[in-house]
Amino acid sequence: MGNDILTCTRVAEDVAKMMYPRAIVANALWLGVAPHNMCSTFPGTITLTAETYMRVLLEVVESLLKHGVRRVVFINGHGGNEAPNQTACREIRERLYYKYGVDMEVGTLSYWDAIPNEVWKEVLEMEPERKIAHGGEAETSILLAVAPQAVRMDLTKEPDPRPRPRPTIFRAWYQDEYNPDGHTDDARVASREKGERLLKAAIEGTALALEEFIRYRPVQAHRFPQA
Repeated sequence: MGNDILTCTRVAEDVAKMMYPRAIVANALWLGVAPHNMCSTFPGTITLTAETYMRVLLEVVESLLKHGVRRVVFINGHGGNEAPNQTACREIRERLYYKYGVDMEVGTLSYWDAIPNEVWKEVLEMEPERKIAHGGEAETSILLAVAPQAVRMDLTKEPDPRPRPRPTIFRAWYQDEYNPDGHTDDARVASREKGERLLKAAIEGTALALEEFIRYRPVQAHRFPQA
């Protein structure tokens, strides 16, 4: 329990230590959008609807705006949040402009996307092209580096060997349809050393991404339609 928020919080806080006072952390939300994990085999799963989740992000950013903040990036650690995060960024920018006349810079980054491809290939033994997945080698390794007390390596086992074909068209799926035990690849080969290398790359890559985001200038300024 807690892997996603523990890991992305560690990344965000370590990046803020590197960049302070140009970057600070506001721990906004430990809950996420996880309806795909609402399975009888995963008791205790808690999820928000995408609507509720995005509303919370909006109100957090609106609060920060009132304190003078003009640039926000959501550092994400859960795959189910990626689509609502992007939608929320667009909604937040537009709604806050029409409400306050302020054009916020709003972005989102999943920490694993900040890890270079060559690092994945160097660190992972099993299917490095998959990078990170659910409860497997990469995710378990990173949690061993962040919160080893939360990992029970004695309970790891071989993944379900059955093939997992998925249609070209996106299908609303549940985790137990593809991964009955909850893990997508082999956590038995996870290690703290691997996790520390991946975590270091994620922190460095996220810092670089934030610097790029701060410097970024579009081709021209956006012109909002007059309401």
